[in-house]
Amino acid sequence: MDGRVSHAFTTLGFKIYLNSGVSYSGLCDTKTRSITLRAANDTAYHELGHFLAFIAGNADKSSEFQAIYNEEKGKYTAINKAYATQNSAEYFAESFKEYTLDPSALQKNRPKTYNAIVNALSKVTDQQIAKVQAVYGPIWK
Repeated sequence: MDGRVSHAFTTLGFKIYLNSGVSYSGLCDTKTRSITLRAANDTAYHELGHFLAFIAGNADKSSEFQAIYNEEKGKYTAINKAYATQNSAEYFAESFKEYTLDPSALQKNRPKTYNAIVNALSKVTDQQIAKVQAVYGPIWK
């Protein structure tokens, strides 16, 4: 796991909860500063991908990433392709999971996506964390 993401996660007071009773595999909720997982598994990395996109200024919704998504989503081959490629947010999150678990495969198969993840990670600085805290802190209280 990239240390910048875990640092931002803890600094901003986010928590991970396990709840076997939920109907979904995982959910990142920035309003409640939480990730809820049905089970402790690799889904955590996917949900942390949503967190990264949020911290990096909604990187998954930028016009630059939208272009990468449209160009490279067809190269995504995992069993959950329909889910992971339904929109740029899920594609970004699933790509962060792949970046975490097998970065060389991501770099080889979807190099622009790999570079977009690296770029998003480069935006996770103490300044950016402070900016997110300043903007969302009043909402989180």
